Amino acid sequence: MKTEMKNFLTAIAPLAKSQADIGEMIIISYLESLWGCDTCSNEVHVNDLLKGINHYSTASINRKLKQLKKNKVLSFKVSSEDERVKIIKKGIHYDDYLKDIEESLPFNNHAFH
Repeated sequence: MKTEMKNFLTAIAPLAKSQADIGEMIIISYLESLWGCDTCSNEVHVNDLLKGINHYSTASINRKLKQLKKNKVLSFKVSSEDERVKIIKKGIHYDDYLKDIEESLPFNNHAFH
């Protein structure tokens, strides 16, 4: 196994004990990559997620988005150009959500065992 893969698996192992949903974390990580992209649009639409995340069904992604919205981790704004388009924004509990995940990751991965 390559070192990068081993490091990745070791880093995410503590998430098995986290309360956070791995599917939600995938959505958040994909959103972060889009929000941080210098060459991408500054607006991220729901459709961008549906097209960009391959291993979850549209229904699964929409359920996870609905849960993230319910928990105020994400919020949605209707586009002024097309009312059918929803723009994804960070919700009021976004930073708290990330902090909860971060706190579940020990600095010393040996503490996980």
